[in-house]
Amino acid sequence: MQCSVRHVLLTTRIFVPRNKQVRYFWEYVNMMFNKPDADRIKQLGPDRACAEWVLRNGGKVVWESGQKLANYNLLPPEGQPVPKLVTIDGTDSSISHYGFPHLIGCEKLSNVILHNADYIDDRALKGLHFGQNTLTHLQVSKCANVTDDGLKSLISLKKLEHLVLFNLISVENIEECKQYIQQHLSNCKIKDLKDATQLNEKPQ
Repeated sequence: MQCSVRHVLLTTRIFVPRNKQVRYFWEYVNMMFNKPDADRIKQLGPDRACAEWVLRNGGKVVWESGQKLANYNLLPPEGQPVPKLVTIDGTDSSISHYGFPHLIGCEKLSNVILHNADYIDDRALKGLHFGQNTLTHLQVSKCANVTDDGLKSLISLKKLEHLVLFNLISVENIEECKQYIQQHLSNCKIKDLKDATQLNEKPQ
């Protein structure tokens, strides 16, 4: 009987449920696709490296020239300089908090859209502080893993002028969050679903 108990304890200790194994695997894959490569940033510059990060994970970018890009394979050759990055559109992408240090050094980045992105959570919103010196426009919508704590962390974005928030099902008190942000960012205009619909800003 004693041997049987020991066997059960040992088996319990080493067993990892399959759903957890799958989750850990995809978390690792996401980390590898998102984490910055310091050597590549140094070689190609922050704007090119940041664009690669976004495009590699299914997002879109807009250059200072106004050109939009949604296909990683259409990036210019590595030896060719790229314009400054002004917009990151993370709609339906797999960008996550692991990648937000890519914002460092993107001197013209002013607009970030985080819509229907499964990996965007409070850690990702806190990671936006890497772009606090340039970000003026931000949309956070239909991101199920964002909570009140994540929204309140946006007060680090001192230059923020426009903030769009809607369809955040894990936020318990959106009005309190808005008031909190407004108190700390008095020059920021905070918009909701109705405003976003009028502006054609992905209200799905």
